[in-house]
Amino acid sequence: MDISFYKFLHHLGLMLLFLSLGGLGALALTGQTTSKVRRLFAALHGFGLVVILIAGFGWLAKLGYGFPPWAGIKLVIWLGFGALLVPLKRKPHLARPIILVAIPLMAALAMSIGVWHAFLFPNG
Repeated sequence: MDISFYKFLHHLGLMLLFLSLGGLGALALTGQTTSKVRRLFAALHGFGLVVILIAGFGWLAKLGYGFPPWAGIKLVIWLGFGALLVPLKRKPHLARPIILVAIPLMAALAMSIGVWHAFLFPNG
């Protein structure tokens, strides 16, 4: 497949992930930790994560990078985004700092590595 296809899928997965985190955060802020809507957002969260992972590794393979160090860092960030589902459900009082601080910082770090990986990691 063309590299544009992997790029498109990766970005689609990112949109689904952030849509789900926004919805889950809004539900946590309003105290709705159990609802059918929450299950929908949780499913979108998981689906978005899977799409990001598969498309990201496909993108790496298409570029012939193997598994460089910066990809390992992005994988840890990916795990962090996956773990955010738990505090949004079990500790809704943390929703505000998660939405306003954790998600933007993690996204900025992942984007920075994705855009400037050649500059940040010149040997890999």
